[in-house]
Amino acid sequence: MRRLIPSLLCVCCLGVFGSVAIAPQVYAQAAAPQATMPPALQAAVASGNGQAIQQAMNTLSGGNPQRLAALAQMVSTAAERLIASNPLAAANAANAASAVARQPAVIAAAPQAALSLAVSTSRIATSPSVQAAAPAISAAISVNAVGVATSPAVFAISPTAALQVMSDSFTSLKSPNVAASAAGALRDVTQLLTAASADPRLAAALAQSGAIIIDIMTGTSVPDFLKVRDDGAATAS
Repeated sequence: MRRLIPSLLCVCCLGVFGSVAIAPQVYAQAAAPQATMPPALQAAVASGNGQAIQQAMNTLSGGNPQRLAALAQMVSTAAERLIASNPLAAANAANAASAVARQPAVIAAAPQAALSLAVSTSRIATSPSVQAAAPAISAAISVNAVGVATSPAVFAISPTAALQVMSDSFTSLKSPNVAASAAGALRDVTQLLTAASADPRLAAALAQSGAIIIDIMTGTSVPDFLKVRDDGAATAS
């Protein structure tokens, strides 16, 4: 476990870091039971075809970004259940869901859902089974998740959850199998994180955000609430 950043500890002790309290809600939402998935979307997910899943979500949403986000959450939940039996299909489904979460219209209309999707899909991307079966797709999911987490509207909902996504995704992209299959993904995420570290809108939500993001990239120190189990999956405290 990497050491706690002293400045962040001071903020937490002073009770200033108010957004931390809602982070467990974001994680609970990501794991909560979803509404019944429409048959057409069930069939698309079962096919393991990412394009078919995306097309089904677009058709069923009728152009409504909130409905699209809700459908993507169903897909992400189904993807997590597929990891053990079909990690490639899980990766394709999660990638389609993460692409939805990153859409500007979805972030604007449903930032809470976008964050929940970033949390759940980044968790799928860090799965060793998914990384082994589909390393390039795992990388694509991580890039999408960071794109969502670094959005000011999403970050403001819960800096803790957003930083968790950034940390897990960056670490996942550095794993040998993923790095070898998608060399450009780490560069893309580094660019996203570098821009986020200097974004005053993120600093408005958490003053230490810039320093923490830089520490995530350099690996020098990461807050204690950003924990990763030995199997590579993210947890939150």
